[in-house]
Amino acid sequence: MTDARKSGSTTPWSRDELPESGMPEVSPISQQLREVDALSRAFERRLGSVLTVNQTDLTAMEHLIQDGPLTPSELATRLKVSTAASTLVVDRLVALGHAERHPHERDRRKIVVVPARASVDRTVQELLPVILGVAAIVEEMPEADREVVSTFLDRVADVYRTAASAP
Repeated sequence: MTDARKSGSTTPWSRDELPESGMPEVSPISQQLREVDALSRAFERRLGSVLTVNQTDLTAMEHLIQDGPLTPSELATRLKVSTAASTLVVDRLVALGHAERHPHERDRRKIVVVPARASVDRTVQELLPVILGVAAIVEEMPEADREVVSTFLDRVADVYRTAASAP
């Protein structure tokens, strides 16, 4: 790592400044994981564009589609935003036709947010080629290879879980 940079320096950052010790060479597998991550994020951006929603709204839709009707408060918790921000998300989704507000089935003072059927259908239409494509790849693999890949992905997920929960 070069010591040439001082605070307040106008010299642009350089990759050469990364520590040399402890940084492993980028393996082909690491590179492939980066590419899958980048492509996954690109697909999410494309899906958001197709549905005309931002990332937060897309995440809200994901929760609504996967977990069913949610109150704005439950949605706020899942999105890690304030209830006021969650209300704005719901307002946008309703205005775009992606969600509907309905009375809570047990507590009539509350409302639940339900994904609109046409929006779910459109989302599934976009997701299905990816879901079916990955499923086909898995089906083509011998069982022993599936076990190796599954173990590897579990361990990678554990690394990320640990890093995400660090203080």
